[in-house]
This record gives sequence, C-alpha cells and structure tokens, in this order.
Amino acid sequence: MTWTELDDILKSKQSFLLSSHVSLDGDCVGTQLAVYWYLNSIGKEVVIYNHDPLPHKFAFLKNADVLDTKHPQRRFDVFCILDCSNPNRLGWKEHDAIADTTINIDHHRDNTHFADHNIVDEKVAATAELIYGFFVSESIDFPDYVAAALYTAIMTDTGGFRFSNTNATVLRICADLADRGADCATIYQHAYDSHSSNGLLLWAKIWSTTRFYLNNQVCSMELPLSLIDEIGATYSDSEGIADRTVLARGVAVGMFIKHKKNETHFSLRSREVLDVGKIAQKIPGGGGHASAAGCTIYKPLEEARREMLDIIAKELQSD
Repeated sequence: MTWTELDDILKSKQSFLLSSHVSLDGDCVGTQLAVYWYLNSIGKEVVIYNHDPLPHKFAFLKNADVLDTKHPQRRFDVFCILDCSNPNRLGWKEHDAIADTTINIDHHRDNTHFADHNIVDEKVAATAELIYGFFVSESIDFPDYVAAALYTAIMTDTGGFRFSNTNATVLRICADLADRGADCATIYQHAYDSHSSNGLLLWAKIWSTTRFYLNNQVCSMELPLSLIDEIGATYSDSEGIADRTVLARGVAVGMFIKHKKNETHFSLRSREVLDVGKIAQKIPGGGGHASAAGCTIYKPLEEARREMLDIIAKELQSD
C-alpha cells in the first residue's frame, strides 16, 4: 500500500478508533497523537483507547489527555492499530468486531500482518518514523506539537539515541522535527529526567531486588504491583527501569518483572548478545525487538521466573 492509497482510505471514512500495545511507551503515544491530529485536521471523528493508562512522563504532549482507558461501546468505520505486532498485544479481546476496516502500521519484525491493510517496515527505528514519512510524502504540513510527539516517539524507541537502531536517517528526521519546533532538551527532560518523589522511592525499592542468575549472565529486578499503591506511586513511575537491567558487565539478558498473584510480566532487555524478541515470542502474546521485548506468563512469580530462566538458559547454550 502506498501512502497515497492510505490517505485515500483515511479521507473516505468518518469514524476512527486508534489503539496500541499494552504498557504504553513513547512510540505508541507519540504515534497515536500524530495520527489523532491528522484525522482531526481533516474533519474526522477520532477516539483513542488503550488497555493501559498514559505514562505520566508523556502527559506534557499536547492532546495527551485524549488517551482513554474506557472501552468504547460502539463500532467505528476504521480501527487503526499503531506500533503493535499482533492483536494479543492490545490487551483486550473485543477488537474483532469493533470496526468495518482495520489498518496496521508498525515496525516490529514479528508483526503478523493481521489487518485488512498492513504497513509494516521492520527496518525503521520507530513506528513514528513511518508516520513522519507519510506526512512528508503527502506534503502534510504539521504543527510544532505534532513534531514534538513524533520526536518523543523516535527518541524513546532509540533509547535516547543509544540503541543500535540509531542511524543517519533517524538523526536527519529528528533534526527536521527540531526545525519544525520540537524542543529536544525539554522532551528529553520529560522522558528521562522527571520523577515524582514517590516515583524515586519506588525505584529505590526496585533496585533493592536486583539479582543475578545463570553465572551472572542474567540480571533481574522485580516489582510486586501492590507496592505501587503502598508507596503512593503510579504504574508509569516504573517505566524506564527495564533499561537498567543490562548495566552490569557480562549481562546478556536483563529482565524487569512486574507481578501479581497469578500474572507475571517480563520486560526483557539485551545488548544484542541474545535476541530477546525471539525469547519473548516463546510465550503466547509476547514479542518485540532484538534488544527490547516483553511477554506475560499467567503464573505466580516463582514459577514464571523459573520458566523464563529455563528459556534463556537454552538460548545461551545454543548461542
């Protein structure tokens, strides 16, 4: 599908639902806000629904308050899924009959091309890079706050331009977004250097759970979800911890584990010694990139941790 064909579809329909994967990150937030702006600018009716709430660090983005966690009780002309490799990653099951047409725009290599119209490019660093390409290709002039949303998306999906997916194309795009009004320093401060006092207390508790497994090749940090309310923090306060699990020398895989009674979520990280995307795919509904991925095992913590360590051990042996 060409960008012009996509634009023709968008202009021919009236009502749109936008959504993305569980545990919202900067790419799915920024991408949804950019598409939301464009659809509104051409007179469309747009609703954004996600299973999980907006991380506080992205609340500074214009229109961020339209992201809702209340499931819409209606049908739409188009359901547009952004930055989500498969429907299981949405975190909700009522999506099959919610719209007449589905559009899937994504950059994950394990995308299952599940929609009526699929625009998937695993070579780009972020889904926002695709939306930027759409806007430029179709000569869509967007305001500074949309440039900020797209910049936030690309910056965070490259780990603040630290990951191996940072390349010359990414930097040229971000330079253009800065020229269009994205305030690079302010965006970085919100995304990485802005924490509540209770959020820092939560980080301290999480740091204290640091453990090493498999001859120090795996680093683990844990968060019982009940701790969030005990401290008075928010769910989004823990966002970013997963990247710290690969700081120690010699660690091949880092795992940040959020858990409750019979549900254990793994945010996996790697310096690409191992492909954690392939590890996450071994769990139904899991997936992601070589250096950052996630999955959920519906078992208690101890049992789920053993299962994940067994998977990682086999991958280390075969590497």
